[in-house]
Amino acid sequence: MFAQWLLLSVVGILTGALTGFSGGSAFVIVVPFLTQVWHTPVRMAVGSSLAVDVLTSIMVAVGYARNRAVDLGNAWPLLGGAILGPQLGAMLSHVLPTWWLTAIFVVALLFMGVNFLQHGWRNIPLMPEPGAQGQKERPTRRGGQALGVLAAGLAVGTVTGLIGASGGVLYLLVLIYGLGMPLRTAVGTAIVIMAVSAASGVGAYVWRSEIAWGPAVLLGGVSMISGYTMARFVQKVPERVQAGIMGGILIVAALWMAPKIF
Repeated sequence: MFAQWLLLSVVGILTGALTGFSGGSAFVIVVPFLTQVWHTPVRMAVGSSLAVDVLTSIMVAVGYARNRAVDLGNAWPLLGGAILGPQLGAMLSHVLPTWWLTAIFVVALLFMGVNFLQHGWRNIPLMPEPGAQGQKERPTRRGGQALGVLAAGLAVGTVTGLIGASGGVLYLLVLIYGLGMPLRTAVGTAIVIMAVSAASGVGAYVWRSEIAWGPAVLLGGVSMISGYTMARFVQKVPERVQAGIMGGILIVAALWMAPKIF
């Protein structure tokens, strides 16, 4: 039993490091571990993963915010979708097949992974910083643009509710390719939004008593420490290195999820 709890702590360290480095959700590591090693029912593992995401994301977001790598100015409409979407997705999950959503998620991960690897290899920023040569300042988003961002957030939130993730990677996709944020700022901002999305999802699982509180608290506590440490450390890593490693992580995650389509 002690060995299992020790292994759980190691998983917590890896989970926090993953979130702090890439903004990835805990479900990539936590759900497989809890179901295969801890023999936790799938839905309880998903609920526990979301609880870990909340704890980890809060500390990681603090680390990014201290380095001014969080920008909610143009991304705030995503927060609305992060709150409402998971609830809608949880309701739809009982009546809709999710294989096609998983397929879309896998394709998106592969696209981002390859793109990140290319930019890391060629040492080209994913998005130039505002004011850089050839790059105009990003305009403030108003009216219809804000509604578009809200719709994107609602869509991502719904997908995360359906597939049981908190959507860090998908929010990252919207922030980089939709809002044109630089990689590091997009990661920090996505983590804040992921915390809100995960908290919304946790509420539904708490209501159904589908959270394994013992493992969730230990995983979350350990991952808060490693996540904050990684969030501070990654600010010193060249962006091309972060982009390249994130590309590899995304491709591995896509290959891991691909069999779930069939």
